[in-house]
Amino acid sequence: MTLEEVCESICLPDEMKRKVLDLACKLDFKAIAPFVADLYDSSAWEKGVKTIAELLGEDLDGSKMLTLMLLRAEAAHMEYDKRGISETIFIDTMKFCTRFTEEHYKVHGTYAFTWGWWFPRQISLHEFRIGELEYEMIEKEKKKLINIHIPADANMGQDALRKSYEDARKFFSKYFPDYGQSDMVCDSWLLAPVLAKLLPESSNIIRFQKAFDLIQVDEKNDSSIRWVYGRTDLPVQELPERTSLQKKIKAILLEGGTIGAAYGRLQDDPWKV
Repeated sequence: MTLEEVCESICLPDEMKRKVLDLACKLDFKAIAPFVADLYDSSAWEKGVKTIAELLGEDLDGSKMLTLMLLRAEAAHMEYDKRGISETIFIDTMKFCTRFTEEHYKVHGTYAFTWGWWFPRQISLHEFRIGELEYEMIEKEKKKLINIHIPADANMGQDALRKSYEDARKFFSKYFPDYGQSDMVCDSWLLAPVLAKLLPESSNIIRFQKAFDLIQVDEKNDSSIRWVYGRTDLPVQELPERTSLQKKIKAILLEGGTIGAAYGRLQDDPWKV
């Protein structure tokens, strides 16, 4: 798969696709080459991306970083093919960058990619989107775990989540057997206990919560603002109220409260029908 084919397969917006293909021909990646290996070592991701960003120079819309990362995605496709991992999982996983590029446009009116710091997970085959959810292989306190991430466009219905979970178990057992039976965990505002007071029992978010046994609660976490409103640069008074959840969370924020977040372990038989 060529770089252009990668861009087309993940439906990258035409404006960003043109920039990426143009930059791929113009940028001199020689100075960056010694640091590319850091993108494949989870302990060096932060340092590697920071160094590469400095070497790329001014990159207001993140198109330089996106170009480099998609060139790495092109290489990742070869590894997928070698391992026999499906094209569907490759495309769904790499569409991560399309989702955030389009989200930036919806919020700010311009295309930009600001998530280069997260992309090493996908290109190094640590994280995969399988159905509705993303699953990242991690190690915590010398224990192998699978960290669940919830994409903004995920179908949170029980049937869809259960299928994703079951397919993920089969996927890791087949391709990464060391993680085949690993505990699945999640650290998210979607697990915040306060949501149970704001949403009805029939809410997909509440059903999602009930599939986890909470281990730790962070009542001061304010990450919900980013995910519920799409941005963090507005005064609380100016936050939109397009949905009932936005209205309810805004009311709490105006009173000086927070939604918080929680860390939990997915139950052995989650999303029971």
